[in-house]
Amino acid sequence: MLVTVVGLVVALSILVFAHELGHYLAARRVGVVVEEFGFGYPPRLFSFFRTWGKVVIDGQEIAVPPAVQVPEDLSVGSLVVYETRVDEKRGEVLAGIRGVDAEQDVEASSKIEFVDRGTLFTVNAIPFGGFARMLGEEDPSAPGSLASKGKLARIFVLSAGAVMNLLTAVIFFALAMGLGAPVAADPENAMVTAVVSGSPAEAAGLQPGDVIVQADDTEILTLEGLQSFTRDHLGEEIVLSVDRDGQMMQIALVPRPDPPQGEGPIGIVLGPRMTIQDYPWYEALWMGVQQTVRLTMFIFTVPVQLIQGLIPAEMARPVGPVGVGQLVGDAVQYSLDTGWWYPAMQMLGTLGVALAVTNLLPLPGLDGGRILFVLVEAIRGKRVDPAREGLIHLIGLALLVALMLFITWQDIINPVPGVDWSTFF
Repeated sequence: MLVTVVGLVVALSILVFAHELGHYLAARRVGVVVEEFGFGYPPRLFSFFRTWGKVVIDGQEIAVPPAVQVPEDLSVGSLVVYETRVDEKRGEVLAGIRGVDAEQDVEASSKIEFVDRGTLFTVNAIPFGGFARMLGEEDPSAPGSLASKGKLARIFVLSAGAVMNLLTAVIFFALAMGLGAPVAADPENAMVTAVVSGSPAEAAGLQPGDVIVQADDTEILTLEGLQSFTRDHLGEEIVLSVDRDGQMMQIALVPRPDPPQGEGPIGIVLGPRMTIQDYPWYEALWMGVQQTVRLTMFIFTVPVQLIQGLIPAEMARPVGPVGVGQLVGDAVQYSLDTGWWYPAMQMLGTLGVALAVTNLLPLPGLDGGRILFVLVEAIRGKRVDPAREGLIHLIGLALLVALMLFITWQDIINPVPGVDWSTFF
């Protein structure tokens, strides 16, 4: 349970943090004011850094150093008096600023036209992911707000979180390949991955993990070779030479001429004998890109494959935090037990792709839903009322939370089938 909880928190923290970092970097690139970037979720514990900011006063752009605070009560339209100094790299830099009220000398004051206090980096109490708080996400009247930017800039910022998750997935998949991925051994041989209850294999003592290297006097180098030999000796006793953890054993059994439906003559499930291969970084990186693309395309085509009956409904069931925790916990536990980090890296990469695709769904409350509103604006030629859009996103978010609670309940009463990582060998 501890591994499951810790693994889930760490995994989602990494992915959510990467997602918000994507939004932050894209927002700064197009000039959106990012007021705060938080590590974890509030309440705030402390702040530790502030980037340079910028103010425009009476048409003059002035840099704001991290050590100078622009009071929170000052905004666009405020009357102020201020002092500047000259910096060799940044030119005119703000040295001090204060507001002026109606009873003071307003003639000597200036008007703020734009204010960016810089991004405050904070550490928060709930150690889970992070957030990028942007100015006016639904208020186009605020200078420097996300909503005030053009359509392409908004789509760029809104999609950047998902793009960053895909890049993170590439890294995790590349690490999986670089640290050692399972590949079919050469020669492949035939490895027993499961033994059917009540079968000749069970009666003879075959076990999962046994590698069949010979049948009677015939060397077995492939799965097809064993299947062909078995078909030629139905009802006859055969002797299988089996490699079990480095020890050779002789096991005699009789393949059934008429096995039960869905079972083979011997009653085993076969797979190729696997070994671990680590790849150089450049090859692993390219394989990470390929796996990310394949998984992304697979997720997008799941509805079509369900309709066509190509994949079972159980495989496409949605998974909530409890199910994700079980899958992550199993993978991390196996990695800790064996020192083989392929399972953990694969699970993190898969979650990265899933988070990216989910966030791009055109549903209110998600990034994809916000992008949908931008596209609607482009089609109809005018913006949807910000207040109405905000209400739709709020309702959509509430429905998504309700759906997540339902999925979580399903994860509890009908647990997600785990991945048996030991069957890779």
